[in-house]
Amino acid sequence: MFFLTNKIIYLINSICILALILSYFSPYLNPEFFWPISFFGFIFPLLYILNIIFLLYWIINIEKYMIVNIIVLIFGIQHIDKFIGNNIQENQKNSTKILTYNVRLLNKYKWIKENDIENKIYDFLNKENADILCMQEYLNQNIQSKTNYEFKNYNAKRNDRSNLAIYSKFPHINLVNYISKDLSKVCIYSDLVANSDTIRVYNIHLASNWFTKSDYMFIKDPKINDPESRKSILNIIKKMKKAYVKRSKQVIEIKKHMESSKFPVIICGDFNDTPLSFSYNTLKEGLVDSFSKSGKGIGVSFNKVFGLRIDYILHDPIFNTYNYKSYKNKLSDHYAVSCNFKIN
Repeated sequence: MFFLTNKIIYLINSICILALILSYFSPYLNPEFFWPISFFGFIFPLLYILNIIFLLYWIINIEKYMIVNIIVLIFGIQHIDKFIGNNIQENQKNSTKILTYNVRLLNKYKWIKENDIENKIYDFLNKENADILCMQEYLNQNIQSKTNYEFKNYNAKRNDRSNLAIYSKFPHINLVNYISKDLSKVCIYSDLVANSDTIRVYNIHLASNWFTKSDYMFIKDPKINDPESRKSILNIIKKMKKAYVKRSKQVIEIKKHMESSKFPVIICGDFNDTPLSFSYNTLKEGLVDSFSKSGKGIGVSFNKVFGLRIDYILHDPIFNTYNYKSYKNKLSDHYAVSCNFKIN
């Protein structure tokens, strides 16, 4: 009986090992060519934990199968700092603070059943007092009357639609709203003169999966025996496939534009993708993830799914970053994230 149990566990473990190996390739394979591999990158943390559990089982039972688990898990260690931070660096004098926040239309449609969310968001922004503020899903309103920002760049054409905005205490030069017409709602950038240095700040909002409330409910509590489960699964997969492919096209164009920059760059915003994704890997190439540099604990920026980090601040290696923070106030479906930076 014990022998049969081990064989069944070995089979399940083998499937999990294969899935984990596939997740390692997810950042490098364009979803346009093979989109399912992106899903394995999405569930990397779960796969890694499962394989650790299997490893413990084989160790307890002194089985040779543990060797494969050990080897595969060792290869995945390089990705851990994308999900768990332990490199705290205290803030330095004369550093510059940047904060990015998907404000979800300032709760225009009352997703959060709480009064005065909009003003609470402004109160939060005033309290944090970042030198550079990037917002996604922002309604074009007169933020200057509610916060202390003199300079602005935004792509708003209508006040009632989701927009991108860069607000700053530093002057904007060579002001450009977007890098191309097709990406006018996806990416904007500004060249800023910050403490005598000129830097380029990109604010992006990559294609969403457009999950509904029922989709999130199913993800949190999948009811396998429910007759509607098959329909729910197929619906979620269809949405993810479309979004993965769309984001891959967006990041290739954005990265091409970034590489032409004469100034050191900082790119932040809502990537709608995990650290083990083609989107993240493409944008991060040659840059530093501020969370890996100075973050602490489990990286989380989206509060509808546990442990999901999809909001980032990436920067040129010329910068040193300190004091990465993820703010757990639920004024949106995203958490704001910030860090301080200084040119080395």
